[in-house]
Amino acid sequence: MIRLRLIPVATVIAVLLAGCGSSPTVRHYTLASGEVPTATGASSPSVVVGPISLPEAVDRLQIVQRVAGARAEPAQGHRWAGSLKAELARRLATAIARERGLARVVAAPQNSVARPDLTVPVDVLRLDADGFSSVTLEAVWAVRGNGNDIGSGRFSRSEPVSAQTYEALVEAHGRLADALAAEIAAAIR
Repeated sequence: MIRLRLIPVATVIAVLLAGCGSSPTVRHYTLASGEVPTATGASSPSVVVGPISLPEAVDRLQIVQRVAGARAEPAQGHRWAGSLKAELARRLATAIARERGLARVVAAPQNSVARPDLTVPVDVLRLDADGFSSVTLEAVWAVRGNGNDIGSGRFSRSEPVSAQTYEALVEAHGRLADALAAEIAAAIR
């Protein structure tokens, strides 16, 4: 009988002690540049950037690094602030607006532009962070208006990571997104 009374007490003590352990800190990173583009006015074309497609290996909340050649390693405790597709679309939209001085450039999915003048779908073929040494982005993109391709291209570039930190790794991702946006912006007339 005494044993039966001690079981609930022991269970409560075990639960309380388990709660005392500390869980690892989770850090969230964004590709947002923090820069506000200067727009030329409402007469500029409306542009919706997206949809963005990503390889499944990197389409997750955790930041993924390629380790030892072929192994993809999601970082424990280091995550994107939102979906990587949305982060990339917003960074591209901001950079394209800045490059071209456009007032109405938004990331898909969005609600502010009912019928955009231009859409910019982007298929990311490769987005590899090679440890903390470099990030490589390969993508195929198009600028479409009225159902026709106005411009298209294939982007391929690597960017070195300036330090052995996740902040530097995310900055390299951002520089690649800006370079891709500059190429896309050149096709928008």
